[in-house]
Amino acid sequence: MVRKTASRLRETPFLLAETAFAEHIGAALRDELGATRRATKTVMRWADVSDTTARGWISGRCAPSGRHLLVLAANSTVVLRKVLALTDHADLDLALALLEIQSRLEDALTQVRAATTP
Repeated sequence: MVRKTASRLRETPFLLAETAFAEHIGAALRDELGATRRATKTVMRWADVSDTTARGWISGRCAPSGRHLLVLAANSTVVLRKVLALTDHADLDLALALLEIQSRLEDALTQVRAATTP
């Protein structure tokens, strides 16, 4: 039961920051996956969450918490880069790019070796 004399909740900077965070993560998910039913299913599979939760994240209405944010960052380079930018660690983005380039070069080398081996 709520008292009639209860004070109203004020909007604090933390709540505003939470909203902005949700919008940033939603934008990153939309950039990578789009805003389709397929994107929702992908996020559901990655994080093992409900349809409503995945749609909330993609739309930017709500933000994933701890474990789910880590799962999204592990599956989405765009989300990981957004988290790095939000935490003022954008310089680590170069390391991610180098790892991605190295992986692609290794794949290309494997294909070249397979094509040239009799």
